[in-house]
Amino acid sequence: MKKLSTFLDSLAKFALSRIGPNTWLFKIFGDPTEDIKKAWINLTADEYSSLMFLVSIIASALSADILALLFIFIRIPWYIVPTAFVLVFFLSNATFRVYPIFLKSEISSSLSLRLPYLVIEMAALSDTGMTIEKIFESMLELEPDKYTKKVLSFIVRNIKIFGMDITQSLDATIKRSPSRDFAEFILSLKGALMTGSEVRHFLAEYSQKVMIDKKINLRYLIERLNIIAEAFTTLFVVLPSVLLIMILLFTMISFKPYYYVFFLIITYGLIPLMGIFFIMLLEAMRPR
Repeated sequence: MKKLSTFLDSLAKFALSRIGPNTWLFKIFGDPTEDIKKAWINLTADEYSSLMFLVSIIASALSADILALLFIFIRIPWYIVPTAFVLVFFLSNATFRVYPIFLKSEISSSLSLRLPYLVIEMAALSDTGMTIEKIFESMLELEPDKYTKKVLSFIVRNIKIFGMDITQSLDATIKRSPSRDFAEFILSLKGALMTGSEVRHFLAEYSQKVMIDKKINLRYLIERLNIIAEAFTTLFVVLPSVLLIMILLFTMISFKPYYYVFFLIITYGLIPLMGIFFIMLLEAMRPR
């Protein structure tokens, strides 16, 4: 994974040096600058736009070349080649635009899920008399989650390498945190440090708060999942089965060509689209 990240960084810098920034793409697909920052992608907006353009052109050219060969050997319609070039170009750019959003969502979920345990562990370390800086350093070594580890590494790096004080480092972390819960914790911790509150007491109280919140959220999540399970049974099992049976019965009674079209639309159109909608619904329900 680290080698892939290094390769993409090098490719982005190469694209920027050769073809320059292509931020005009952002006018079409939307500006991903904020999403890039909160997805912890270590590229600037200019580098990301250059990488978008380069990869999209390469993918479009490859698809056009393959279809051109098919045009030569099996005589597919000629207009498919330029259509495929444009379509792949837009799909590639759209994929690059959506990727930071999905990565940001994954990091947000990971941080929110780890937060209660992180606070409890920090509270335990604070009881030993550690300073807050030492607590973050220790948590960096103990943390198993890669995304939480990346955020902790950012905090420690700002202090040890860039010479920031703890409040400045926490400020920078708040701006990059995709998780609202995690940002609220860091903001509360910063407030406690600035007002001179004892960190040990703050962490002990906050750990109780987040555990209560986690229990409440789990209860709500279970209730919503029960509703979703019932809706899934109705929409994905009962409704398609009834529709398909009705179409088959109509076909047996009096065959019409459009019955077969309806069958294809339901089987290969409606049911997959409902599946995509269901997946998006589950994604929206994940903790943020």
